[in-house]
Amino acid sequence: MAETTTPKRILVVDDEEDVQILIRRILSDAGYAVDSASDGQEALEKIDERRPDLVVLDLMMPGLDGWGVLENLRKRPDPPPVVVVTALADYQAFTRGVREGAAAYVCKPFHFAELVATCQKVLLASASRLQVAAELRLEPRRRLMVEVQVLSQESRPMALGELVNLSMGGAQVDMGAALDLGERVRIAFTIPGSRLPLGLEGRVQWRLAAQKGFCHGLVFLSLSADQERYLRELLRPPA
Repeated sequence: MAETTTPKRILVVDDEEDVQILIRRILSDAGYAVDSASDGQEALEKIDERRPDLVVLDLMMPGLDGWGVLENLRKRPDPPPVVVVTALADYQAFTRGVREGAAAYVCKPFHFAELVATCQKVLLASASRLQVAAELRLEPRRRLMVEVQVLSQESRPMALGELVNLSMGGAQVDMGAALDLGERVRIAFTIPGSRLPLGLEGRVQWRLAAQKGFCHGLVFLSLSADQERYLRELLRPPA
């Protein structure tokens, strides 16, 4: 008899009923078990009743808003990962969301495929939780799922990858193809509310085979003053 796989549970939190219904339908059609809440307090009650595998969270809601939910989850020992889905497509909201613990950020209006792909990536990263030896990571890293373009040292496009986590000293980037140990590359990703992508130069410090491709640990090289300032702002602890 074939084994059945229990679908991942996703809690959708949005005060707009039509948006909530739409997201529920999109994720249900993708094979997830989906529940919903109309405000932050209801969301926390449902998380207390049964921890979901993922929370899809709107920020602007009456009563306890999405910021309050993120603050509450951040204080818990094992919070579910959060994908923020919001119309606040600006630099300040993105930076604050990352600091508060959001694993990914999707701007409204969004493409259905984009939302499903983002949820899949966050769930996969959360389930695998690669245990990398402490010496491979020079600093603690903050989880952040963002699509990045990987470029050669000469800025020649090489491939698309996924930024998984980030620190002042480096990042984890997952790709379908393997980079050579010691190879110098550049990664570039777009920050909501910013017209230009953030580009960071790094050297491949470690590499591990993963379920889909390879995980790479990059050590950053030659950060400019502006790059350092942005990373510090992005990574500083929330108030």
